[in-house]
Amino acid sequence: MVHSLVKFVPYDEDVHRAQFFALNVEYLTWFVDEAFARHNIDVTSLSGQTVQEYVETFLDDFVKIRPSKGIIYLLAIEGNVVGMGALRELEKRVGEIKRMYIRPEYRGRGFGKELVKRLIDKGREFGYSTLRLDTADFMTVAHNVYRSAGFKEIDCYSGCETPEWYQLYCIFMEKTLETKMRQTQ
Repeated sequence: MVHSLVKFVPYDEDVHRAQFFALNVEYLTWFVDEAFARHNIDVTSLSGQTVQEYVETFLDDFVKIRPSKGIIYLLAIEGNVVGMGALRELEKRVGEIKRMYIRPEYRGRGFGKELVKRLIDKGREFGYSTLRLDTADFMTVAHNVYRSAGFKEIDCYSGCETPEWYQLYCIFMEKTLETKMRQTQ
């Protein structure tokens, strides 16, 4: 069960931009460091950008994610933002989970599972029949969270942002969303 002081807050540009920017830099810096440590791949050299430059290039478009096609959640504990996750439209009736990240000191408390559950529920609400995601091969705890939520491995999918040169080190997943049929009497 998730602690009552935890809040899943929809992103508000006027309130959260600096925190969201910092969280993305932290997440991607961790990712870059892990990719180098595990695969000896220098992502910043291959991409030609620092992590901060990369975040600056995508953030303005990314924060345009809004209901009824998507949502960005920030995980807050006593006012401190400690995690994030987003759902965006990938194509008609297909959503994509993006930027799932919980700060290391807050992991292992069920926050990731709850965030995935909320994103799946939003996907249903937005009318998606399928949700997809990509994750690095070294994010084994995340793989378990996604599998426990019903995601299955698939091949790389159209619209995935993972560069082709890194796809070998990624796992791609998909979940078919059940639709609730109305009973007629």
